Amino acid sequence: MFRRKKSGTGPLRATDETSQLYRILARANQIASNTELDDLLDQMLDLIILICGAKAGTLYLLDQNTDELIFTVVKGDEQAKNRLVGQRIDSHTGIVGATIHQAAPLVIADLSQDPRWYRPLGDDHHLVLKNAISIPLLLRGRAIGVVQVFNYTHEPLQLAQFLGNRMASEIEKAQLLQASERRGERLEVLVSIINEISSTLDRDEILNAIIEKARDLLNAEASSLFLIDPNTNDLILHIARDLHQTQLPPIRIPAGQGIIGYVVKTGETVLVNDAEADERHYGFVDDISGINTRTILAVPLSAQTVVLGQDRGATDSQIIGGLEAINKIGGNFTEQDAQMMRALAEQAATVLHIANLYADANELFFDTVSAMVAAIDAKDPYTEGHSHRVSEFSIEIARELGLPQEDVHHVRIGSLLHDIGKIGIPDAILIKPGRLTEAEFEVMKQHPAIGAKIMSKVRMLQKEIPAIEQHHERIDGKGYPNGLVEDNISLFGRIVAVADVFDAITSDRPYRQAISAEEALDILHSEIGSHLDKTCVAGLTTAYLEGRIRTQKERDIIKQKKSRRY
Repeated sequence: MFRRKKSGTGPLRATDETSQLYRILARANQIASNTELDDLLDQMLDLIILICGAKAGTLYLLDQNTDELIFTVVKGDEQAKNRLVGQRIDSHTGIVGATIHQAAPLVIADLSQDPRWYRPLGDDHHLVLKNAISIPLLLRGRAIGVVQVFNYTHEPLQLAQFLGNRMASEIEKAQLLQASERRGERLEVLVSIINEISSTLDRDEILNAIIEKARDLLNAEASSLFLIDPNTNDLILHIARDLHQTQLPPIRIPAGQGIIGYVVKTGETVLVNDAEADERHYGFVDDISGINTRTILAVPLSAQTVVLGQDRGATDSQIIGGLEAINKIGGNFTEQDAQMMRALAEQAATVLHIANLYADANELFFDTVSAMVAAIDAKDPYTEGHSHRVSEFSIEIARELGLPQEDVHHVRIGSLLHDIGKIGIPDAILIKPGRLTEAEFEVMKQHPAIGAKIMSKVRMLQKEIPAIEQHHERIDGKGYPNGLVEDNISLFGRIVAVADVFDAITSDRPYRQAISAEEALDILHSEIGSHLDKTCVAGLTTAYLEGRIRTQKERDIIKQKKSRRY
């Protein structure tokens, strides 16, 4: 490249060489202005191939976390490029490894005679490689990568090393910029994940979201979530996912065992890049899951919990479990991964704890409602189980109508409490074995209004009141207690009315026998437009025909068959 021209004087030759050098440096500066790392590396390798008069080249970058060299750019052979880019080799391998560790250029005049020559493709190479120059990319005296060129015709080692060092600093800048951009992107993803997890109080949805998002956020092959069993302190694998969405079988890990047990016990974050070499690794999980664990990132699930019995608002930090990411795709887990995982785990644990509190409160609330219903059933043995069946029927009608889950919940509670007003009806009327007199029936007709009045005192049950007050109203306005007509009756009231009638006529009463479900459905359809709402009757009919609801008689038959079987 820097040969003497066939004509001209010495000074002219020097001027020509200087001009070429300026052009090369100008090109290097132009390349250095590129902030896209891939373009920077690609163009840098092209330039060094050019000044060496080479036919091919390879650029490796050093992964500091794994001490591996990564084939990053390959030039001169398309087949080699397709097969090698992205592959990793140990940093002590071959001529490139020697270049890294001696941090100085190597010139190999005959590759076939050098025992260090490493052939990643063997002899399956379109281009016969004869010689090589290997240049370390030095940054503050430390090699961060290597450029190799093959079948060279010139040996401008000083210039090539200068360009390598010049580019090493630009590579660092581009990597830092790229890392900053990726971190920003990951933070945006993390915020999105936290918002998604926080958008529900359904425990199963939260568990699913945590585990799936952890895997995606960290680019891991699998992830798993363990929660502490409060009775035994064992860790229970509540949910786990791999790339194929495989649900793992139930797994228990004794307290303190395994890497996850250590994390939960100590509250530390653990990052392991060789699981087999770590004595804490609990291989039993690998045997059950079929996952060959190589690398693990595990963090505790720690939530701020309210401490009962102390000053109002007192809180304490409590570890409720642990979160794992398994087998980083394309390398090892990093400290940045650990930071992301801890941030996710901290928010997830808090949301999960709130969901558990909500579930406990909801269960307590439902138990209280069930106890109230049981008190009514205890007064009237003839209608035992009636409220629960009406609630089940009403739920299925609501679902068939496509109501949102929140409304289904209100229907569930309202229908369960629909006869709560009977608590204010005298026992002589409520449990009378025969038909009621007209005067007694007038008293009985007050139970929807009584129930609504009772529940009006409960702030959380305001949306349920229409189901309680209006389940005996009729479409034609001949119902009670208020004689409402058509759409003046709430949808909740119309749903419970259908469910109530269906259970009443398919259950035994002191004054009549139950009729079959088929007969009951005929009666319901005959009452459409006068007594009952058309869409609600259709919803119940569909639910029955699809086997989602059963009458009292049908349930009794199923119980009898089961008792005979055992």
